[in-house]
Amino acid sequence: MLTPTIESTRILLRPLQVEDAETVYSNWASDPYVAKYMNWNLHQSVNDTIEWLSLEEKNIVLETNYTWGFVLKENNVLFGSGGITYNKEYEMFELGYCIMKKYWDLGLTTEAAQAIIDFGIQKLGITSYLGRHAIENPASGKVMSKLGFCYQKDGEFSSFDGTRTYKSREYLFSINPVK
Repeated sequence: MLTPTIESTRILLRPLQVEDAETVYSNWASDPYVAKYMNWNLHQSVNDTIEWLSLEEKNIVLETNYTWGFVLKENNVLFGSGGITYNKEYEMFELGYCIMKKYWDLGLTTEAAQAIIDFGIQKLGITSYLGRHAIENPASGKVMSKLGFCYQKDGEFSSFDGTRTYKSREYLFSINPVK
């Protein structure tokens, strides 16, 4: 299934496009506070963002990757991104998200992530999810707890390029499938 546009009360979640590069770069991908605990590296130029968004445009057809840009309905600001990606090691989809610092602590990450989980359950039939965050980033753990994820164990994860490793907390979300 192609990544569709979905909505929550305050947010439009839509596929990202290369045309979003300037906004994504300036709003969060180049912000060291936002990127600090992410598995992707801080974008050094808009070209890094263009490269990533080009890949996202190609991945829109994959059934192992669903990524959205988060647009605040009230002002049409693209303020973050997130989605679910199949994690081969854990054999389940993993939830991930990030938003620009200006919008932290407003419940928007939880709202967007809930819409993503609801989409996965209702449209894809995915009933179990992995969530992880760096131990130094407990706010992400609060989001997972609000969504109903349950802490499982401590672990670690590395950045995509392997240059950074974080001690982490791992969470699982699971519902009984409807028969």
